Amino acid sequence: MTELQNIDLAITGAHILTIDQDMTEYKPGSVYIVGNRIIWIGPDDEQPGNFLIKERIDASGKILMPVFFNGHNHAAMSFLRGLGNDLSLDKWLNDFIWPAEKVMINPETVYLGTMLSVIEMVRSGSGIFSDMYFFEDQVARVCEEVGIRGIIGEAIFDFPSPSMATPQETMEFTRQLKQRFLGHSLVNVSVAVHAPYTCSPDLIRQAGELAEELDLSANIHLAETQTEIETISGLYGKTPVQHLYDLGFLSVRTVAHHSVYLSPDDRQLIKETGTSVVTLPNSNMKLGSGACAVGELIKLDINVALGTDGPASNNHQSLLREVQQLARLERVVNYDPTCISARELIRMATINGAKAYRMDKDLGSLETGKKADFQIINPDQPHWYPRYDPYNSIAYAMQSNDVESVVIDGKVVMRNRELINIDEKRLSRELKKKAGILF
Repeated sequence: MTELQNIDLAITGAHILTIDQDMTEYKPGSVYIVGNRIIWIGPDDEQPGNFLIKERIDASGKILMPVFFNGHNHAAMSFLRGLGNDLSLDKWLNDFIWPAEKVMINPETVYLGTMLSVIEMVRSGSGIFSDMYFFEDQVARVCEEVGIRGIIGEAIFDFPSPSMATPQETMEFTRQLKQRFLGHSLVNVSVAVHAPYTCSPDLIRQAGELAEELDLSANIHLAETQTEIETISGLYGKTPVQHLYDLGFLSVRTVAHHSVYLSPDDRQLIKETGTSVVTLPNSNMKLGSGACAVGELIKLDINVALGTDGPASNNHQSLLREVQQLARLERVVNYDPTCISARELIRMATINGAKAYRMDKDLGSLETGKKADFQIINPDQPHWYPRYDPYNSIAYAMQSNDVESVVIDGKVVMRNRELINIDEKRLSRELKKKAGILF
């Protein structure tokens, strides 16, 4: 008698959007999971019979696809949501955010603020986010408690931050984080350089060398505003992209956030070095910074992913909303409804994020051998009908609360809109208590 193989979790009956290279779909399809990995995926009528299933979720009539990959965030800034509205980035940072952070940001507020953002992210289908902020060990704590993936990066500045007195302390802390979370199932570490205008050339060069030494991704805000272009040009006689290129910072491990103001030469340098771009349409629109020319980057085969940015410059944490805003923004900017397809938008929100952080061997698509990170969407809603094309429906009609369940690392993190691992009522009490003290 053939011995049956134990399956920890099986999802059956779903319309599966794999987001693999061929954009394969199974309708209906099934996914079998052992531990944290997919061991089989395919049509329902081809399910192998030599498995003993411990838990089965019937997803008949539902859509199953990879979780969204939030490529850039400052999650704890939910505590600063609503401060300094209707201002340009430089005034927003200098007059409101940095003074407020000196008073408000500490390990407790980072923990609570991150938890608040993570709830919103999971509820809208995100299963991983890249964070650049302070007290990043507290961000990792949230990831462990909720069960979401996080790429944590302690922000590096030339000047003291709320958590570190010097940039050297920050880089040493990054070394410690790398060692502490080596091989962790949910937490990865990055080298998080704030921006060319807040970090000296020597510091940027050192941070790039640290990322290479530790084999980590290196993040940076880049070419975000016209003011940044003028500042860097005045200081160094070149664009921010050219400045980083000359410092040896741009590479396949580099993720450039925003990238709104790029010259044709800048784009060529980004392509040449294999640098990825994370575009943040809602944050850029709210701050009046401009719009990243995503279509031009795609034409050059530059990897472009999506992020929400922090809740203080965006006010929400739904990557789905970024997909839908970018879909419209690109058409308005280019006067061209064909400039970017719904399928490309979904790839930007999933596999492209994984590629940017060199995690696409494990994440970003649903394939045998990859980690089991996916969302189950309930399309039985008026705004989904008629369902001619699921990608088009996601890019233009889906709402965040259509996400019914989320599985991360093979574990159910949200089931029927309820997060499994946290007490939201207790969290709400703590947030209200802390907010009362701060305000």
